[in-house]
Amino acid sequence: MKKNIIENKEKPLQVIDYDAIKKNAQFFRALLGTSKLCAVLKNNAYGHGLTHVARHIVEFIDCFAVGSCDEAEQIQFLNKDVLILLPQNLRNAERAIKAGFILTLDSFDTFEIIGQAAKNVGKSARVHLKIDSGMSRLGFNISQTDDLTAALSGSKTLVEGVFSHFYGDSVTDCDKQFEYFNNCLNVLQKSINRPLIRHIANTGATLLSDKYHLDMVRVGLGLYGYGNDGLLPAKKVYADVIAAKSVHAGSVAGYGAIYKCEKDSEIAVINVGYANGLARRLVGSEIAINGQKCAVVAICMAMSLVDVTGLNVKSGDVATVLGDGINISNNEVIIYELLCNLR
Repeated sequence: MKKNIIENKEKPLQVIDYDAIKKNAQFFRALLGTSKLCAVLKNNAYGHGLTHVARHIVEFIDCFAVGSCDEAEQIQFLNKDVLILLPQNLRNAERAIKAGFILTLDSFDTFEIIGQAAKNVGKSARVHLKIDSGMSRLGFNISQTDDLTAALSGSKTLVEGVFSHFYGDSVTDCDKQFEYFNNCLNVLQKSINRPLIRHIANTGATLLSDKYHLDMVRVGLGLYGYGNDGLLPAKKVYADVIAAKSVHAGSVAGYGAIYKCEKDSEIAVINVGYANGLARRLVGSEIAINGQKCAVVAICMAMSLVDVTGLNVKSGDVATVLGDGINISNNEVIIYELLCNLR
């Protein structure tokens, strides 16, 4: 039971267990055999702190993946390969090429930007080709591969890898994309006469089957403790109970009269709301106060209301909003969203 853990009564407390992230990295390292491990640290390492996470896992990984040149520069000092997953504008592509980062080549528009950047810098660009195997987000499709290989010949673009991304987590979904990805690889490999680092597996696919591991896997969510019972959730968010009151049957709790108490109830107010990343769509989810689970009945900007009937909750008690066995994600607010935004 955590008492007096929050000193600042104006906001919730976020706790990150970096040893847990380190152990999760070790878990995947042991699982992979000879395949490389790419740690996905985009968007501030899913809200866990980019440089802190990178420092703790650097000895177990082969490559980092980030979303921007700014993020890549923050971990450049660790002397690992860094793959920038999103296409970059000309200025950032030049920065990336100068620093030796790996750029994602996902379209002919990006190809032109990278080519111009390499010319401006006077240095070959390192790239991984992105294949759109079914998500319809970024990447080339198989009908473009011949034109792509023709464009690459004679350019200052050094293709080091080819990758894609699964959209589902079932064997059926993954196998369909995996076949498409391999067909694209076969076409590309005929023209690119060097070994390529092939990667398509995210956390889910990495755990689903080793046939998806190829030369490298990209693990994001698993590093932070989700996807397998053997992983350790690293992020914990606690809030204070700032008020507790008894209300009569029929009383409204929160805005819009959406929730009405069916009986005489006890309501606790905690100092976390949608301004802290607790989305209103999480009404009905269970948190814990003093180790006892209770339902969130209303979410406001900086406060939420919780039904604590019969639990003897008082002001100053501590609510666990995430972690310590509490996962309030649902079909509308997935765990990725909570990790990135809840604080």
